[in-house]
Amino acid sequence: MSQVSVDEWLTTLDAVLDALPDTFEAQHAERLRLIRDILGLVMMVRQLNR
Repeated sequence: MSQVSVDEWLTTLDAVLDALPDTFEAQHAERLRLIRDILGLVMMVRQLNR
């Protein structure tokens, strides 16, 4: 069983968040904003460490 790289996992998570329906976005806006902020920070740190 192959392991998924962190970059692939982060990209997949980002795509899933972008694909969420607007109704879900409206109901969970605060949580999604926090998740997106954390995701952005993780991606930025990974790029800086390359």
